[in-house]
Amino acid sequence: MKIDNQRNTYRIWLSRLVMTIVFTLIILLIVFLPWFDETRFWLTKYHVAILISVVYIVVNWINYLKRPYFVSYNDQGERIVVRYYPVSMFTSRKNSIEIPKTQFVKYELKPFLFGTQHYLILHQNFRGKVAGYPRISLSALNKEDREKMLQSIDKYSSRS
Repeated sequence: MKIDNQRNTYRIWLSRLVMTIVFTLIILLIVFLPWFDETRFWLTKYHVAILISVVYIVVNWINYLKRPYFVSYNDQGERIVVRYYPVSMFTSRKNSIEIPKTQFVKYELKPFLFGTQHYLILHQNFRGKVAGYPRISLSALNKEDREKMLQSIDKYSSRS
């Protein structure tokens, strides 16, 4: 079975780009257009710009806490292969986990972000000891793809 979330990662990139462009345009309109110069309330154009900036920062912070990863899962052949990297502008590090199916022990799901998202941690039998791999965020996977992947991984963990 092959699963990847390339379409979702493109959607995440595009939504971040659109949100940044819209935010910039709104701030420019508020600051440079004379509509907000004559206010009857205590609220000035600078207050509105600060309020919109705070909302933008909060939304970006929540999206940052989700830590979306591009995830490609493949269990065809002799190995379980998971390739992943964070969806970020400044990260170019791509990671790959290849575990022989005979050495795969178990997997763990660790909740984060108030239990709404999950990290996947894979464990392998390595030289007689159980070794865990770094955690992988599953926040960018569709629910259906996540369930399919976990069912597939579960098949191999029950063998050991």
